[in-house]
Amino acid sequence: MERVAVKGLHRIDVRDSNGDPDEAVLEIRYRKIRVLPPIGKQKRYPATDLDRDPSQERGGGTPKNRKKID
Repeated sequence: MERVAVKGLHRIDVRDSNGDPDEAVLEIRYRKIRVLPPIGKQKRYPATDLDRDPSQERGGGTPKNRKKID
């Protein structure tokens, strides 16, 4: 998914380990993938399309007083 371009950004309000408010910016990436059934079951089961959408917090470092959102 690292090669998939960022499709958008989403800002969320979070709290750090001290309970203080903070803001995180998530990078939204998504991609449609097709999952095939095992070879012996392809006549009985169709292929399934799935949307893969992992989100990661933007920025290189770890935020202060909380874990990076992944």
